[in-house]
Amino acid sequence: MDPDEVLLAIEDRFLKRKLSPAERIVLGQTWNKQTYDQMARHSGYGDAHLKDIGYKLWREISKALGQRVTKKSFLFVLKEHLQSSTRLPKLPSTGVPKLSNAVDPLPRSVITTASTTRSIQTPPQLQYPSGPLSPLSPLYINRPPNEELAYAEIQRPGGFLRIKAPQKMGKTSLVFRLIHLAEQQGYQAVYLDLKTIDRTVFTSVDTFLKWFCLRVSNALKISPQLDEYWDPLMGYKVSSEIYFQEHLLAQCQTPIVFIISAAEDLLQHPHIAQDFFPLLRSWYEKARWSALWQNLRMVIVYATEVYVPLKIHQSPFNIGQEIKFPGFTAAQIYELAARYGLDHIDSTCAQTLVDLVGGHPHLVNVFFYYLATQAMTVDDLIKTVATPSGIYRTHLRHYLMLLKQDPELAIALKQIVSTPEGVELDAVTMYRLESLGLIRIKGDRAVPNGEVYRSYFHQQLSF
Repeated sequence: MDPDEVLLAIEDRFLKRKLSPAERIVLGQTWNKQTYDQMARHSGYGDAHLKDIGYKLWREISKALGQRVTKKSFLFVLKEHLQSSTRLPKLPSTGVPKLSNAVDPLPRSVITTASTTRSIQTPPQLQYPSGPLSPLSPLYINRPPNEELAYAEIQRPGGFLRIKAPQKMGKTSLVFRLIHLAEQQGYQAVYLDLKTIDRTVFTSVDTFLKWFCLRVSNALKISPQLDEYWDPLMGYKVSSEIYFQEHLLAQCQTPIVFIISAAEDLLQHPHIAQDFFPLLRSWYEKARWSALWQNLRMVIVYATEVYVPLKIHQSPFNIGQEIKFPGFTAAQIYELAARYGLDHIDSTCAQTLVDLVGGHPHLVNVFFYYLATQAMTVDDLIKTVATPSGIYRTHLRHYLMLLKQDPELAIALKQIVSTPEGVELDAVTMYRLESLGLIRIKGDRAVPNGEVYRSYFHQQLSF
């Protein structure tokens, strides 16, 4: 049974109302046999709050079903009721997992999610995969429980979401869906991409924070009044905080979803990062007691391609809800192939792509793009993917250039791709290579994150 269908049935047939994000987490994760403690660790809600939500839900569901329902009996009782219903389809015996954790609060008519049945679709008008997907794209594949946790976090008062993944893993596509959800909820969304900032903005912390406040003011359509709030005697950090609190938040009647993309770029300017990032953390901590600051829900998106340590008690990278985007599973690749209209891609071929590229979403999409638009077979593509002229040449060359600039990291990767059983490395080196998406950790050893990396870098890295 698909949890999306289960939750829809609970809403439409039993409770006759929409579930809140916290209720979706309790029901969805109970369906996945999670304890309240496990739910709390992964959702950002306190376990006491979730227990209270659960207690009220079991009581309400019991009344609706006419029999006592508890957390322990929920699965058995609900399955019994749903199996007798023709509303939920029987699952086919395919290689697609029988259970997904996906809970998508966006309208089902707008957002397409991976389903348990694989119907080959008419492929959309295809363009080369070179950027994020729109919220309406049929090619977006959910990776549970990431979407569920992200949607819940931006709806939580004072929510703080961190989306961390190497380049082209789908971070910005999720951000666009978050903006779409925020707008549907009547929130205001502010999206700042640090890659688009002029170099002159980084000349000083004072200049950066003034730009920052001005940019947010414009996004919220609030007339900027920096001169009235900027006081050199109080300092730029205090001035910016007062400006946010008394000028921006005080005028906003609805929550603000504030998204900072490419946050790793700020790490290249440590004189600014060391002041700005602790400021964000202090705002998050204010939301614990201030209703005004609870209207600010922050999202930080970063790739961590450069390891720069920050003080633990001042860093915003160890608080809130973290999302780490994994590669696609074989089941998700199988579903994506159907959305491309590729009916000849079976579960075995899908697993081959997991082994070949670690399920990397961009690389899988590039593979399917060539299959769908060029007169090429799966075997034709696989034979050349790890060569300098193959379909992944731009992606691989990008990482080769990064490694050439860091000989120590290049030597470590060369050792990994040359050793079939994997290599034990120091924690920092493994962290850096894993953040790039080039390796995965298997036990205490580092192994290539796909055979394409093993083959390509074994050839290209010569020492």
